[in-house]
Order: sequence, then structure tokens, then C-alpha cells
Amino acid sequence: MEQSDEALIDLYRAGDDAAFVTLIERHFSSIYSYVYRFVRTVPAAEDVTQEVFIKVWRQLDRFKPGTGLRPWLFRIARNTAIDYLRKRQSIPLSYFEENDSLDKLTEDTTTDTLEEAMEKQDKTLLADAVQALPLHYKEVLLLRAEQDMTFEEIATTLGKPLNTVKSLYRRGLAQLHQIISSKRTN
Repeated sequence: MEQSDEALIDLYRAGDDAAFVTLIERHFSSIYSYVYRFVRTVPAAEDVTQEVFIKVWRQLDRFKPGTGLRPWLFRIARNTAIDYLRKRQSIPLSYFEENDSLDKLTEDTTTDTLEEAMEKQDKTLLADAVQALPLHYKEVLLLRAEQDMTFEEIATTLGKPLNTVKSLYRRGLAQLHQIISSKRTN
């Protein structure tokens, strides 16, 4: 039987370092995926994710049992990614070299079937549309769609009222629809 996050935290606080490693392994991929959507390069996502878990390790004594580890982790990830973006003064060349959507635009799709090419185009269109959203919409949509968080967990993660989160979600979806519609007509 898999131990809960809180049980692992208790074990770590009691001196079991392996419990913290298990926590990292359990949440690493979802935190990395979330951070990547903000910073958009693999090296930056790796650095920011590492910084997130260093902060978690340093602040683990501040975690309050019963409040849910996932929202707490995503709040730290969000704040760390935003700090990274604020510190970044210019867009590095590596952004253009590693940007997924740019790679997809220059890919040779002649060997793909028409359906595969259209699916890639739709995914690229959606990814580009999500990136075009203002941050407050983007983070709510990503937490809901990619991390499968409830509105309550998102509210806790972002430190916003539940109804605000629901409103941001609805407005974000509407704006996403507008962006996609305008790109398809161009």
C-alpha cells in the first residue's frame, strides 16, 4: 500500500531521508511539466524544478498537515517560476532553439499521414494559444487540465478565493476559444 504524502513527511521529519526522495519522485514530473509551461526551455525548467524542491526541502517544517501537499508544492513552483521570469531580462537564443512549437513548424511532415499532420497542427495551435493567454488565465487552465487539480486545490495553490478561480477558468476558456478562432481564420 502506498503511503500518503503526509505520512512520508512524518517519516522524513523522524529522520527517514528516503521518505523525502519518495516525495520528490512522486511529484517531480507534474511539477516539471507545470514549470516548463512557464519557462518554455528544458534547461530553465530543470533549474527551476530543482530550485522548487530545494525550497520544499528547506520549508518542509512550515507545511501544515491536513492542508494538502499538492497545492503547497504547486504554489512554490508557481512562485519560483514567476521569480525566474522576472529575473530574466532578455529571451535567450536557446529559447528559439528548443521551443517545441518552432520545431513543429519546421518539421518535415511529408511522411506523416494527413491526419497526423493535422493533429500536430492542432496541438501546436492549442499550445501557442495557451501561451498567448495572460498569466492569471494560463495558470488556472494548466493546473486544471494538465495537473487535474480541483478548483479548491487551485484556489489554495494560487491563494485566491474559490469563486475567483472558477471565474478565471471560465474567462480563460472563453479567451482561449477566441484566440484559436482568430488564428484559424487567419
